[in-house]
Amino acid sequence: MTLLIGAIAAAIITAFAAMTAAWISRSIKIAEFRQDWIDELMADISTFIGVAEEWFRKWEQLNDSSSEERGRRVPDELFPIANRARVIFGRIKLRFNPESNNPSKKQDDKFLQSLSDLLNRPESGASWFKLADDAVEEARKILKREWEVTKKIQLPRLSDFELRKRAVL
Repeated sequence: MTLLIGAIAAAIITAFAAMTAAWISRSIKIAEFRQDWIDELMADISTFIGVAEEWFRKWEQLNDSSSEERGRRVPDELFPIANRARVIFGRIKLRFNPESNNPSKKQDDKFLQSLSDLLNRPESGASWFKLADDAVEEARKILKREWEVTKKIQLPRLSDFELRKRAVL
C-alpha cells in the first residue's frame, strides 16, 4: 500500500514538473517573440521617421518651385518617397491590435496618428520637427509599456493548461 501511494505521489510530482517545464519554456518563447516584436517596431519607427523627413524636405524643396515644375516633378520625386513611408507605416500599424476591447487602443491610436501627421503638409519646418519629436515621445511610451509586459514573469493560469475543443465543421 505504501509503495502504491509512493508511486502515485511520484507520478503526480513528475506530471507537475513536466507541466511547469512546459509552461516555463512557453513563457520564454513568448518573451523572445515579444522582444523581436519590440526590436522590429523600433527599427520601423526610426526608419519611418527618417523617410518622412526625406519626404518633408523634398516637399519643401518642390514647394518653392513654380507650379508647372512642381506638377512635373511631384510624381517622379515626391510620390516614391511617400510610398516608401506608407509601406513602413502600414507595417507599423499592422502590429497593433485594432479591437475596441484593447485596453491600450487609445494610446496606440494616438501614436499611430502622430506618425500619420508626419506625412501631412505642415506650415513650417519647425512645426514638422515638433511633430516628429511628439511621435518619438509617443513611441517611447509604447516601447516602454511593451518592455514592461515582456519582462514580467507571468504565473500560470488554469487556462494555460486547458485543452480547447475544436470546432466541428
